[in-house]
Amino acid sequence: MEERRALDSWKEISDYLHRSIMTCQRWEKQLDLPIYRLDGTPKARVFAYSDELDRWLAEKLHAAEVSEDVLGKTARPRRPGALIAVAAASLLVLVVAAAWRFLLPTPIPAPAQVPSLAVLPFENRTGDSAWDAWKMALPDLMMIDLRQSKFMDVIKGSALIQAAGALAEAEKFSPEDLKKIAEKAEVEYALTGSFVRSGDEVIIAALVQNARTGEVVGSPRSTCRTEKDIFTGVDELSRGVKVALNVKPREVRGDIDKPVARITTKSPQAFVFFSQAYRIQGKRKFEDAITPLQKAVELDPQFGLAYRLLSYCCLTQSRKEDRKKYGEMAVRFLSRIEGREREVFLGDLYESEQLDQEKFVQAFQRLGKNYPYDPAMTGLTQFYMGREEWDKAIPIFEKLILRYPKRASVLQPLLSCYQAVGLYEKAEKILEDLSSTVPTAGREAVNYLSRRWALALAQRKYDVARDSADRLMTTFPGNPLYLSQKGFVYFMQDDLSNAEKMYEQLVANESPRIQTRGFEYLAVVSLSRGRVEEAKQRVRRAIEIFKGVDSGPNMDRQYRHFLAYLERLSGRLPEALNEAERACAVTEGQGGVRLVQMLYLRALITLEMNRLDEFEKQIEEIKGYLDPDRFFAGAPRYMRIYFNLLGHRELRKNNYDLAIRYFWKALDLLSVLAASSVDADHAKYFYDLAEAYRRSGNNTNALAMYEKVALPTVSREFSGDLYARSYYWMGLDSERQMRSAAAPAVVQERRLKAIGYFRKFLELWKDADPIFPEVEDARQRLARLEAR
Repeated sequence: MEERRALDSWKEISDYLHRSIMTCQRWEKQLDLPIYRLDGTPKARVFAYSDELDRWLAEKLHAAEVSEDVLGKTARPRRPGALIAVAAASLLVLVVAAAWRFLLPTPIPAPAQVPSLAVLPFENRTGDSAWDAWKMALPDLMMIDLRQSKFMDVIKGSALIQAAGALAEAEKFSPEDLKKIAEKAEVEYALTGSFVRSGDEVIIAALVQNARTGEVVGSPRSTCRTEKDIFTGVDELSRGVKVALNVKPREVRGDIDKPVARITTKSPQAFVFFSQAYRIQGKRKFEDAITPLQKAVELDPQFGLAYRLLSYCCLTQSRKEDRKKYGEMAVRFLSRIEGREREVFLGDLYESEQLDQEKFVQAFQRLGKNYPYDPAMTGLTQFYMGREEWDKAIPIFEKLILRYPKRASVLQPLLSCYQAVGLYEKAEKILEDLSSTVPTAGREAVNYLSRRWALALAQRKYDVARDSADRLMTTFPGNPLYLSQKGFVYFMQDDLSNAEKMYEQLVANESPRIQTRGFEYLAVVSLSRGRVEEAKQRVRRAIEIFKGVDSGPNMDRQYRHFLAYLERLSGRLPEALNEAERACAVTEGQGGVRLVQMLYLRALITLEMNRLDEFEKQIEEIKGYLDPDRFFAGAPRYMRIYFNLLGHRELRKNNYDLAIRYFWKALDLLSVLAASSVDADHAKYFYDLAEAYRRSGNNTNALAMYEKVALPTVSREFSGDLYARSYYWMGLDSERQMRSAAAPAVVQERRLKAIGYFRKFLELWKDADPIFPEVEDARQRLARLEAR
């Protein structure tokens, strides 16, 4: 096949156009000069194709005819007369460009409400089996072409297959079939049709129907003599589909609509292979899709979309070298990939290869500029949610919900975002919307009830939370883990006895996996009661059972981390460090925030052992993992872990002011909702700041922070000791205020407060281990206060 001439630098492009590099760069920004970059970013190496530059000069600017000399492959020496001509031509170009920019209508933004469409297989009525391959290939080609539009919502072929199953590839479609497809794929319209032989020509007759009513709203046609004509025929059909769906003429003129051959291939056979592979991978048979894709790029070595799919299929099969090779080829031929698919590809590439999170975000931002309602935008929201940047995720979801008001994959994460920032009324509204769409069984029902449970807990609506847990246990009686959700409601109400009863049922289960969970939750109850030795025994029992269960490293890491915390609490620092090291070793290969959590506790224990040089190395290691330039969901908000450790270092040196500043820096990066975070035990951030204030003599601010620790919305599964001790310190402060008060009414008010705090503390820690002197002290103080 004929090779296109590529110009691989600004110098080659400027020489070809006989303009300066600065002029060419300005034309790119102002006049859409067709320039490409190897990875789609501003700083990457540029390239262009000579034929596209020729067409741009002739079509975009509508300038004077460009002579053969100007478009020649070699630059000629410029005589004075030629320089004058060039200057005049440049002036003409600028004038025309200015006029063109002025006259060009303002781009029409994508509306929220647009017709939604599924493109279904066509029938071959030609009597020629050679056209059989196009029964599936033609709808795939039309789907790709129509998905360019900002004024239609065309479901991807792979998503259609996953939603409707075998029905999406049926030979014919009855009205009932179309209704089922419309329901499963969440679309209004269906496009199908047939090929009919008429003499030497094949007529492609499309049929656009309201999938719910069966009404025919359009029947565009195109004519082909050979398979090569299919590409221009599809362009013609696509325009007819837009008319059938009442896309306004102004919107059609301003739509994104490149010829389908330019964003796929000019080779019919190459596209047929691509279509076969596309449908195979849509059924999640990724390995089987690779061979036909390789055949497609053999026939068309510039088939960018095929390289993109090859890269993805190789990624799913852990074929790293092939993934990289085909990904690089896809980048090389980005112009041959349809616009929205191109940006999704670049986003996936930057994420999967951990390349550059800024470029990852930019790819999705470019996608959102033209296609703000594309469901693929959830890739960016997941990134923001992982970083606890709820304020950036919420606007994206709020746009998506305008187009998909009943889609659980949009509603559920938006609910989490609202809950995370404390917008409970909006979260309640989302929950109402979900309740009308969620089935009574299956994963979606579990998600709905679990979210109802979490939202109720956040609002301290314990009756609603308990009801959600009961409904989960009733609807799914075979899964005893839902007992833990009811147990957690009791736990948050400080009803530790009933919480323990729920968790004991898990321990009695036959499944070792569930038993380990039960012992973990029971250890949490023990910690909240101040029974550290009992908690350690329960965690060790979980570890013992875990050894015989192939559950992967996650639970072992968590159990070792918990045991290290308990050993530290009981003053056994060498043993605590040993368990922390083991937790770090298990997590090492995973990286990210979970590893940093393990490293945090190890560093804290190292500091308490007064191994200061080692501690400094460890916190620098943590800082490196949290570097905002590293690509993983965690930076920069998880820098709170690093700042919290700096606070501990200064607190150990009695540098209270500096410790307080560091603890505040950590707290400022804390999310509102603890359950949304990987670093879920938020109580420690408030407690550490309270300790710094107390030791500095600022009891007023210390009390305010201790009160934060006691809030029900603050996660405390693995910091029940801090929760209980906060009541002890609040009791001390109230007693101190009572002594300094003069008015009898104030004295009585503060006395009652102190009594309440000490009672609460002793209610939680009445049977605590003797290693905690606070318990006996609280008993004595309470007795004196009650005797007054």
